[in-house]
Amino acid sequence: MKQELIKFVKALPHQRVGTLHVDLTTYSEEAENLIAQAKRAEVTDADSYAKGGDLISIARARAAKAEDHRTELVGPYNKMVKFINAAFKVPKEKFTDARSIVETKMMMWKRAEDEKLRKAAEEERKKLEAEALERAAAEKTEEAQDEVLDAAAEAGEEVIEKAGVGLQRGDYGSSTGTRKTYTTNIISHLDFLRALVQHIDAGNKRNIDLGAVVDLRKSGLNKLAEDSYKAGVRKMPGAEFVESEKIRVY
Repeated sequence: MKQELIKFVKALPHQRVGTLHVDLTTYSEEAENLIAQAKRAEVTDADSYAKGGDLISIARARAAKAEDHRTELVGPYNKMVKFINAAFKVPKEKFTDARSIVETKMMMWKRAEDEKLRKAAEEERKKLEAEALERAAAEKTEEAQDEVLDAAAEAGEEVIEKAGVGLQRGDYGSSTGTRKTYTTNIISHLDFLRALVQHIDAGNKRNIDLGAVVDLRKSGLNKLAEDSYKAGVRKMPGAEFVESEKIRVY
């Protein structure tokens, strides 16, 4: 790559770039002169109308010449940039491939581990519930029994909520976890918007950014998907709500 790059560098128009200010001065002076003529011009008859067309033709021709000059100068640089970008493309893609391969394996393990931990958490919740029932049975008042059962229910929910693989720290100084994203896949715009209006009319606005949703902006649709998914809604007429989870390394 080094020899190829040297070839491109040698082809760069260094000397011509050094005198570029002279050419630009000429272009600028011509442009200012045409602007002055355009401001002085008064289109009052067929002759002055035709002269206006002449001025346009001159301006267009000079702009084309400046563009050709620019293209001629920048061409070698563009070729060198294209060469450099192409040379770096393969190793960069391989780095991305390495990430994708290990991320896939990490997500497969995490999903299986999360399921195992959730099952263990569910067993723990049932155990807490059984112990709470025994304690509640020993209480003399209904209020005391309710307090015991409510406390056990909250503890059980917390156990379930915390179940899963948490943030893990590596030897390289990285912290590895996951991030959930939510998307709304529009299947039918008309059905989706009709259902959305009915949903809002029923008093289910929540904190939906209506402007973003109606304009079908990504931020609004993502928030709608998150709210709906967490509320247990996976589909609505014209759309479906999707939860995705990706590896995130800090």
